[in-house]
Amino acid sequence: MKKYSISLLMMTLFGSLFVLTANGAVRPPTFVSVVMDGQKIWFPDAQAYIDENSRTLVPVRFVAETMGAKVGWEADTRTVPIERDGQKILLTIGANEAKVNDDDVSFDTKAVMSGGRTFVPLRFVSEVLGAKVEWDGDTSTVFISTKDDNGTMDPWGRLIRTTDLPKNAADYPYILADVPNAMYEMPYPYSHPTDSKVSAVLFSSVPEFTKENVDLWMNRLQVFGALWLNVDYRTIDQSWAQALFETKMQSSNAELKYIQQYVDWVKENQIQVEGYLDPEPSMIYKDGFGNNYVRSKFRIKFNSFKENNDLLYDERFPNDQKFDKQVWYVGYADISLSTNVGGNWGSTLKVDPGASLFRNYVIRKAD
Repeated sequence: MKKYSISLLMMTLFGSLFVLTANGAVRPPTFVSVVMDGQKIWFPDAQAYIDENSRTLVPVRFVAETMGAKVGWEADTRTVPIERDGQKILLTIGANEAKVNDDDVSFDTKAVMSGGRTFVPLRFVSEVLGAKVEWDGDTSTVFISTKDDNGTMDPWGRLIRTTDLPKNAADYPYILADVPNAMYEMPYPYSHPTDSKVSAVLFSSVPEFTKENVDLWMNRLQVFGALWLNVDYRTIDQSWAQALFETKMQSSNAELKYIQQYVDWVKENQIQVEGYLDPEPSMIYKDGFGNNYVRSKFRIKFNSFKENNDLLYDERFPNDQKFDKQVWYVGYADISLSTNVGGNWGSTLKVDPGASLFRNYVIRKAD
């Protein structure tokens, strides 16, 4: 299969954010972030999500264990025993209630099994585990609080740290407790020697860097990532191509044909990929050539393919790197956003046509 020459299409585009699809044929996973006591929970293989009934479900093991609970699994009865602070909880897959000591607690959504993980409705966390739960629809984030004082928070409700700082801490407006130094210290992409700007400068001096605009950019990246990193040859069709195209800047339909070619390749090569892109709003870098790079954490798993070629719609996909099937990979990547608008461009920034997971990145097998 030929590479899709996106490099010929580095035309800047403008358009509105495509949320899901107009005809409902494509509905990317609606992933949800979970922040507990100011620190984002990084799920190794299963992300919280919103189901078809608009209910938020979270992986119970990771949430409960983060709260200090012991979580088990009884395969014969498909039940999940949980013990915390003297409480004995029994959760059954497919049931919309849990046994808490001797009492039954009902929910409006059943506990489900997905990807080998048990998901429970958000009400389980608040009503059974006893935590305070808040929902931020602007950022699709669940905030779980187990204590009153969590320290100093950033505008997105994340805990700021002031010790064990990365070497380049001055490049950023602040340093987050849940982000490792390795993510901060990853080198920047190729940049203009004098016109590039780091996050600290952008947030302090560029008027477009408001929380409202940044939330819009992050939402666009999340919708893009949910489509881009989740493909299945058994169900994909050209509506997926249109949906992905609509997440990007547009000045013509030129790129659409390359995305459509990728859809054909997914079917031919029997590609199945699942993944999650988590852009970090406080880590944005301007390269001086028109791109704003958002440093993002990602995980990806290649479940099926015949040839280890062009498994993603990505001009820079490393075909010389052999990926194992059914294995989670994790890493960091700088994903580019751009616009063709000059003044007051804040609301127009969208995913760049040349956005790549493999332009400036690190990747490894998950532990």
